[in-house]
Amino acid sequence: MIEVFSQKTAHLFGDALASQARLRHRVFVQYRNLPHTHYDGMEYDEFDTPATLYLVWRDRHADVRGMFRLIPTSVPYLLEQYWPQICQTRPLPKQSDVWEMGRVCVDRQLAASVRKLIIPKLLCALQELCLIYGVRAVIGVTRPHLVNNYIAYGTEWLGAPAEIEGEQEAAFWIPVEHLRPEAHCAKFRLPPRLLSLEPLGGRVAA
Repeated sequence: MIEVFSQKTAHLFGDALASQARLRHRVFVQYRNLPHTHYDGMEYDEFDTPATLYLVWRDRHADVRGMFRLIPTSVPYLLEQYWPQICQTRPLPKQSDVWEMGRVCVDRQLAASVRKLIIPKLLCALQELCLIYGVRAVIGVTRPHLVNNYIAYGTEWLGAPAEIEGEQEAAFWIPVEHLRPEAHCAKFRLPPRLLSLEPLGGRVAA
């Protein structure tokens, strides 16, 4: 199952808050050699706030090996603060029912047979979470082929690709109804429900 927590609820998930920061350090600082803020083997930035949710896939040792970071656009977020110029066809959202999806990463040390399942599972769980919270769309910045690989239709690109952290990336808007990667769900026979709301009694505490 995919788990979700915030700074407020992280104590219910053991080491998960630190574990997601260690995964981000491996992916963005060690593998990609990006100048992200880090300390003691953990990557972080100013958007890791009490408003942030972390959607994570953990291995049998409870280590985070895949994740999305989710920020409601009603508070400061990465696209708004650092790359607003690439959002050209829509105003930058500032509302609680549109979330930014960022810090998307999967640990490349995992076997390929496991890695290929993690993003589809996270996307399914993200859709479930958005429906719980009444979120209507997610936005973010990525290389277009990464989104297109999972989501066949419904993605709105908000401008032409531009160089972002050494890659050609573009801003996207995905309505919640299109988040579930249907082809991958069918291929891997993913169940209809992948989001774990335990131990929170059925609804995530913000």
